[in-house]
Amino acid sequence: MQSILFVLASCVFTAAGQIAFKYGMQGFDNINFTLSALPRLCLQLATTPSIIIGFASFGLGAVLWLFALARLELSYAVPLASITYVLVLLAGVYMFNEPLTAAKLIGTSLVALGVVALSWQ
Repeated sequence: MQSILFVLASCVFTAAGQIAFKYGMQGFDNINFTLSALPRLCLQLATTPSIIIGFASFGLGAVLWLFALARLELSYAVPLASITYVLVLLAGVYMFNEPLTAAKLIGTSLVALGVVALSWQ
């Protein structure tokens, strides 16, 4: 049971990292991505609080993921990690007002059903 909690916590921190990245990148949507602008852009990203939080969250999620992999079969753990897709979809809809289309809903539901099927013992 503890191993499953490592996977779930990893999913939550990974999703939180994605959300923080999205939030932090909202001000960069019109930036010109050129080689000459890259150093300045990297400095801006490295000093954006939500980007820093995103990397920290991703890092914690990765450490928790390693603990999960030490205890679970890879073919069981990786599909469980797809719970992250569900969390990110919900965040996109509720936090960023992204449209919830039929394709997103069906696709994410299929992923969730797959997780349930793999978890069934």
